[in-house]
Amino acid sequence: MPKAKIIFNRERCIGAAACVAACPKFWQLKEDGKSELLGSRYNSKISRYELEGELAEDDLQCLKEAVNVCPVQAINIELI
Repeated sequence: MPKAKIIFNRERCIGAAACVAACPKFWQLKEDGKSELLGSRYNSKISRYELEGELAEDDLQCLKEAVNVCPVQAINIELI
């Protein structure tokens, strides 16, 4: 299983919910209208939310789809 870090810039999020539609296992829409990366932690050094760990291949593909459909490019994946 690949190990990856998902980095989410929530400030950039406009609430299109494309990530939620593409990958609901990892994303949900919060009451404020912006997406949330489930299980992530806020990294104050870079002002981003991060989720790091080993991912099943189908989960990684789902997250890559979320990256591709985000209209404001608020999601990045780094393979580690």
